Amino acid sequence: MLARKDSGANFIKVAIDIFYIMFSNSSFDLISIFYSIISIDTIFRLVKNWTSVCDNFITPKDKLLIQRTAVFILVPVGVFFHELGHAVATWLFGGEVREFQWRIFWGYVVPVGNFTSEQIWWIAFSGNLISVLLGLAAILAIFLVKKQVLKELFYTFAIVQLVYSLIFYPIFSFTNFRGDWVKIYDFSIQPYAQITLVLHIALLFGLWQASRMKLLAKYLTINTNVRNVIETPRLILREFTMADVLELAPILGKPEVMRYSATGAISTEETAKKIQGFIHSYKQYGYGRWAVIYRETDKLIGYCGIAVEEIEGKLENELGYRFDSNFWRQGLATEAASYCLNYAFDTLHLDYLLGIVEPENHTSIRVLQKIGMEFVKESTWCDKIVHIYRVNTNNG
Repeated sequence: MLARKDSGANFIKVAIDIFYIMFSNSSFDLISIFYSIISIDTIFRLVKNWTSVCDNFITPKDKLLIQRTAVFILVPVGVFFHELGHAVATWLFGGEVREFQWRIFWGYVVPVGNFTSEQIWWIAFSGNLISVLLGLAAILAIFLVKKQVLKELFYTFAIVQLVYSLIFYPIFSFTNFRGDWVKIYDFSIQPYAQITLVLHIALLFGLWQASRMKLLAKYLTINTNVRNVIETPRLILREFTMADVLELAPILGKPEVMRYSATGAISTEETAKKIQGFIHSYKQYGYGRWAVIYRETDKLIGYCGIAVEEIEGKLENELGYRFDSNFWRQGLATEAASYCLNYAFDTLHLDYLLGIVEPENHTSIRVLQKIGMEFVKESTWCDKIVHIYRVNTNNG
């Protein structure tokens, strides 16, 4: 039994020693090296993709780079100001900063002087106050800036900064290894510790409520929830988001898909602008071109929907679609178009719907005819000879 007790005690001692090593300065410095490498890589990527990131059309790739910028560039800046807060408080109380260490993702300050207990408390608290204020300032910035890229940047930074400052760092401090919060929550220093505890709990509760209600996410124009508009046996038609750019771009980049388009095959940047136009249509009219999702694979395979187009000097509702060529000849265009037609009449209460097609596009002409559209006349649209088809609400 004694041997087992000694063995257990030795195991605990070894575990504690390992834990100390894990959180030693040298271990933190090793982490800082990796952190610095990622930070430098993020800067290079940001410079290389600057135009794409700043064009306000946020693709998933852009969003990831923005989040990396917040974590690996802004957070180290926050760490610097955290340590600077300790240093400034030390100087204000007539002390000396013997060491000021900023090591990218962590740091420390060694204050020296004849400080009272209250002054020691303020020195410990000052850096953390700066960290929390930076996080709250980032939340405020979300409401003040207009560019979506900046909203996403400040949103990510605020989350990381406040979670670390209000949750992770306080918990870490009470492991008895290091940290300011042991001194901050020294309840013998009245009333500072008591007031801080109340404010700490209130702030955590407020932020938790804001997170639960998705208040910040609702303010961001990046869509967090996608609205399904139409469901068919094989398809789901939903509103586009900017996150769809990378899936739609390869489809609209195919010459065969864009053969009868006024623009021809388009780039990723042009696809982003097109989706931005779709989203604008949702806001202005309540409808537009919708993303077509193939149920079997849950993949985006094109778009279909109702757009407001100027035809012969008049704004008209036009049914249009484009599908990935890999999904042609399966009746999917007819399926999507027929459901859009029903939606136009039953939900939007439109009186009629037009279809615009080039005379050579026999496949699309058959689709329009299958859903009940009839040829009306020949016209010129986007500098091309086109045929206009029409169906009225009382046709079927």
